[in-house]
Amino acid sequence: MITLTIDLEDPTGLYEADGRTIMLTRRLLDLFSALERRATFFVVGRMAEAAPDLIKDIAAKGHEIAYHSHGHIPLTEEIPARFRRESMVDKDRLEQLAGAKVTGFRAPQFSLTPKSMWALNILGELGFRYSSSTMPTSISLFGFTHAPHVPFLWPNGLIELPLPVAACGAVRVPYLGGIYLYAMPLVLVRRWIAESDTDEILWTYAHPYDFDREEKFYRMPYTSHWVSFVLWAARQVAEKKVRTLLSFGDAAPLGERIESESWRKNLPHFDGHI
Repeated sequence: MITLTIDLEDPTGLYEADGRTIMLTRRLLDLFSALERRATFFVVGRMAEAAPDLIKDIAAKGHEIAYHSHGHIPLTEEIPARFRRESMVDKDRLEQLAGAKVTGFRAPQFSLTPKSMWALNILGELGFRYSSSTMPTSISLFGFTHAPHVPFLWPNGLIELPLPVAACGAVRVPYLGGIYLYAMPLVLVRRWIAESDTDEILWTYAHPYDFDREEKFYRMPYTSHWVSFVLWAARQVAEKKVRTLLSFGDAAPLGERIESESWRKNLPHFDGHI
């Protein structure tokens, strides 16, 4: 059972009211309706400013609205006071547009690391209940190497749903979303899903631009040239791979999956130290 999550951001950084991201997101909504699947949309605050009607439509179709920072700046480059101020305003706006509480947060580029744990208290103060922001691996710039690979509790009670990873020798490898999924042979993905820990919450992540086969190549912000190229080339297979994952079984949005009180009581605690 794999939850579908969408990081709703504009890779150009322009956030235009009639931009390409808006069109692509509406295409995705039609696709998800046809597949009868609900997702968690992690929305950048600037996107909510530019396209409030889109956020309303996403929520109206039964998808969960969660938060993905104001301007998609990695937490390691954020200013705490600014992050708190912008997050408070954005959360209120998203809740008004969605007509529901916004309880989930995802750090841009999974940038919740030992250097950016200051964000946890801010998220708790603002009323977030869960985060989906850690990458428990050593192979990424933002890897939180010693973080648990199963859901856990931060010291302030915030639930963390880490990026799903699989053991490949001594290394943990992300395999269920983004560039990792698109570059990974499906035979390995199927094997690692079957071998996943029963305590894990499996989810995949994608972006509207992942499904855009017509757009010309350009280098994305905060992304190297070669990674930008791989992501652009992967657009030819993204929809097929996401459809394959969704065929493994339906799962509710993340906010609904954390509601079980008995499940929360069994979560390990982690304070960020080895």
